Amino acid sequence: MQHESGPGGRELTVARRRIVGGLDVGTTKVCTCIGEVTDDGSVHIIGVGVSPSQGLRRGVVVDLDAAARAIHESVAAAEQMAGTPVESVYVGVSGPHITSLNSSGVIAVVGAKGEIGPEDTQRVLQAARAVKLSQDREILHVLPREFIVDGYKGIREPVGMTGVRLEAVVHIVTGAASHTQNLVKAVQRAGVGVSELVLPSLAAAEAVLEPADKEMGVALVDIGGGTTDVAVFTEGRVAHTAVLPVSAHHVTNDIAVGWQIPLAQAEEIKVQYGCALREVAAVRQAPAPRLSANRLSLADIVVPRIEELLQLVQSEIHRATGGEVLPGGVVLTGGGALMEGMLQAAQQYLGVPVRLGVPLASGGLADVVNSPLYSTAVGLMQYGCQQVEVPVPSANGAAWGRLVERVKQWLSELL
Repeated sequence: MQHESGPGGRELTVARRRIVGGLDVGTTKVCTCIGEVTDDGSVHIIGVGVSPSQGLRRGVVVDLDAAARAIHESVAAAEQMAGTPVESVYVGVSGPHITSLNSSGVIAVVGAKGEIGPEDTQRVLQAARAVKLSQDREILHVLPREFIVDGYKGIREPVGMTGVRLEAVVHIVTGAASHTQNLVKAVQRAGVGVSELVLPSLAAAEAVLEPADKEMGVALVDIGGGTTDVAVFTEGRVAHTAVLPVSAHHVTNDIAVGWQIPLAQAEEIKVQYGCALREVAAVRQAPAPRLSANRLSLADIVVPRIEELLQLVQSEIHRATGGEVLPGGVVLTGGGALMEGMLQAAQQYLGVPVRLGVPLASGGLADVVNSPLYSTAVGLMQYGCQQVEVPVPSANGAAWGRLVERVKQWLSELL
């Protein structure tokens, strides 16, 4: 809060702008999204910056200086658009080093008359996260799936209930400490602080899924440049997360190897002519070294890799649901989801409804980020905004504000 002098020397309190930044450090691009939380709790996107990624491979920093330069370029562009600096950002962390597991903990309720309080909830979550990890691992998220009070399952918020035994079932996400620390160093070297490291699939879910989707049961699949992130939601909670080693870059590499062309040219061909379903591929000449090459021959290279990816996605969904169908189907997002025929291919292979997920942002620059390319960055920003407390004006504060307005009106009339 900032303080200024009011009439009669009385101190006025001026609220600081609540600025939140999200930073998606990907294999192909670095995207920064800056948002502002208004007094009514709504979020306006005020800045977006994108730069080519450098120094990263499959979500892991391999060149600290190069990664820092790319991050600085993206953040600076977003700050220039927003017209305000961002002190720290919520950073997406992914890569093959990310793993997840389910755990549970149990405690005895010690509150008066057996009433469960917030401290009991914290204690049982601490018990649930007490899993044995190797020294090179660290916990990124502890996500409650359900609470159990005296054997009664499916409780979401146990505070205020009465019982003698409280259990918690949680989903824990961990990462390699060395990789997460290198990512933090790269961001800090770019001149920005790190508020929290967040799993990209959880962030993207904040941007593209409605609460009703999570309640119904849905799988979010974020197809990025280096990895594909999966998050399965059931009954409004995270049931399972996974990071898959197959991504859009693998398709580019397959084209480069198959047609013996540079990666940059293969990427351009993939974006312009790639198709995830052979039936959809129209016979049309593609810019390739051989005159006989067309979209059908390109599809012969692309489709097997897409099928491999969808097989991995199906396995993760089955692991989360035990074979039960997700009523909400699958939501595809990320740059890889934009390939022609991807939605149809996923629907045919997975056998469930599939739709494209775009950020559900409103206000500010919402139209600029209306693409799956920005889902993670927008979601990281929205995740951070949820951590911001919006002050509720007191009755005295409201009365003083009205008095100030009356004084201003009187002075304007006098002058």
